[in-house]
Amino acid sequence: MILAFVTLQSLGLHADQASQVKKAIERSTLNQPSTKPFHLKATIAPSFERDKDAGRTGEVEIWWSAPDKWRREVRSPEFHQIEIVNGAEDWQENEGDYFPEWLRETSIELVNPVPNVEDVLRHAKDAEVHQFHVQTKKGPMSQINLDWITETGTPEVKNIQRSGVALNPDTDLLLYTNGFGWGAEFKDYQKFHGLMVSRTVSHGTPEVTAKVVVLEDLGRVPPGFLDVDPKAEGSKPMRTELINEVALRRNLHPTGPIVWPPLQDGVLEGNVTSWILVDQSGAVREMDGIVSENSAINDAGRQAIMGMRFEPFVVNGMPVQVYSQITAPFKTTRPAGRENFDSARNYFARGRKVSFPSGAGKPYVVKAEFQFRGKDGKVETGHYEDTWLRDERWIRRAEFEKSHCVRSRNGEERFRSVDGDQAAVFCLVLKMIEPIPALDTFYESDWRVKRDTLNGISAVRVLTGYESPAGKLDPTARSYWFDDSGVLLKTHTNGIETLRSEFQEFNGTRIARRIDVLKDGQLAMRINITDVSLSGELPAKAFELKGHEWQRAFTDEAR
Repeated sequence: MILAFVTLQSLGLHADQASQVKKAIERSTLNQPSTKPFHLKATIAPSFERDKDAGRTGEVEIWWSAPDKWRREVRSPEFHQIEIVNGAEDWQENEGDYFPEWLRETSIELVNPVPNVEDVLRHAKDAEVHQFHVQTKKGPMSQINLDWITETGTPEVKNIQRSGVALNPDTDLLLYTNGFGWGAEFKDYQKFHGLMVSRTVSHGTPEVTAKVVVLEDLGRVPPGFLDVDPKAEGSKPMRTELINEVALRRNLHPTGPIVWPPLQDGVLEGNVTSWILVDQSGAVREMDGIVSENSAINDAGRQAIMGMRFEPFVVNGMPVQVYSQITAPFKTTRPAGRENFDSARNYFARGRKVSFPSGAGKPYVVKAEFQFRGKDGKVETGHYEDTWLRDERWIRRAEFEKSHCVRSRNGEERFRSVDGDQAAVFCLVLKMIEPIPALDTFYESDWRVKRDTLNGISAVRVLTGYESPAGKLDPTARSYWFDDSGVLLKTHTNGIETLRSEFQEFNGTRIARRIDVLKDGQLAMRINITDVSLSGELPAKAFELKGHEWQRAFTDEAR
C-alpha cells in the first residue's frame, strides 16, 4: 500500500493561481481575437453504449475568421441550423422546431470552454481549492480543482448551483469545467498556432462526446460565404436565453399537486432539481440531468417536470427558447413496515458526538503520526497533535520538518498559521481527521439518506451530489457512512475517501485509531492515532498564535 501513495493538497486561491486558471482557459480557447482563422468539424455521439438510443448524435462545422465573423452549421437527427455572424449582423436558417441544448452547448464548448471568464474568476476567488498529486504509470500528474456554490431557487424553495473548474497546473490545460449553461470535459489536446485545443469534448447528461475530425487553417472560402446575403430570405432566429428559476416560474401554467410515490429507502422530503430547455411554444423539450435527495423519486420528478407547460417566452418581440434550473419540492411516506430515517443534520450531530473525543466534553490530548508521499517521491512521517479544553479553547497542529498547518481558538479569537512547501498537505490532515461538515454550511434538502452495507457492516449513508445508477459517486459528491450507533466509518468528499478503523473507547466515544485516505482507490495518506489521554488546564496564551489571527469564512470545517 505504501508504494501506492499519492499526494494531496487543500489550499486557498491566490493571485498566481487565479492567473494560472485564466491562462489555462485562454490557452485552449479558439474564439479569441488572436486566433488564426480556422475551419473545424466535429462529430457528436453518446459517450456510453447505454445511451445509444438517446438520439444525441450530430455534427458541428465552423468556418471562423474573427470573433465577430464566422459561419456555423450544426446538425442532429431532428434539427439543422446555419448561422452567419458578420459584425452586428446575425442571420440564421433553421430546420426543426427546437434547438437541442446539448447540441448548442457542445458547439460552444468546442471553441469557447469557459464563455464568461471574468465571472468565473470572480467566483473562483471564494472557491474551495484542492490540489492533487497523483503518481501514475506514466509518471506524476497534478490537478487543481476549484469549486463554488451559487444560491438559486426561489424565495419559497431555496436551491444551489454547483460550478467548478479543474486544470492540470503542470501543462496549464483544462481538465473539466462546470456551470449553468456551460461546461465539459476536455481530452486529447493538440497544438494549433500556439494554442492547445482539445480534440475530445464531452458534455451533458446523458453525456455526449464531440470528436474534432478537422481543425485546419481557414484557407480560401467562396466569395460571400461569410457574409449575409442581402437577397437571402429573412433570418429565422432561434435564440436560447439563460434565465433564473424566478423568471422561469412567472410563465408557468397552473398545475395540480404532484403525486409522489412512497419510498422504501432514503429521505422522505426534499427537492427534485433539473436543468430544462423550454421551447418557443412553452413546452419542456429537454432535461439535462436530475438530482434529488432521494434518487428513488427521480422518475416521478422527471415525469412531473416534463409535463409542465409555460406561456411562451418573448424577448424584443420575438419568441425564444429558455434554459433554466427547475425545483420541485417533494414530500412522501414510507411503505408500511419500512425504516424511517433521521435527518442528515442529526446524523452529523450524533456522529460528531460519538466519533470524536470532544464529544465526551472532557479536556483531552490526541497525538498521531501520518504517512504521506513528499514531493521528492519518498514516503515521510509527519506528526499531529490536538489539545482540546472546551469548544472555545483548543489548538491543532500537523507538521513535518519546516512545514506546518496550525489552527486554534481562544474564546472569540481564532488563529491559523500555514507555512512551508508541504503546509497544504498538513491542512488536509486536520480536515481528514475531523471530516464531518459544520451544520451551518448546508441545506438539509441537499442531503439524502439510505441504508447501505460497508464491509459487511449495516450502515446509514448520508449523501449529497450525483450518484450514477451503478453507484459511482461524482467527484463533487459528498457522502458519509455511519454505523447504527452513529460512529463515522467512511467518507467521500471532493474525490477523496477516508476509511476509519481500529476503534478505541474513550470516555463513551469510539475513536478511529487508523484513518486511510484514498484518492482514485490508491492510498494517499495513512493517519495513525498513537495516544489519546486526558489533559490538564493550560494557560490561555497556549492557544494563541500572535500575528496569525484568522476570520472564519464560508468553510464546512466544524471548528
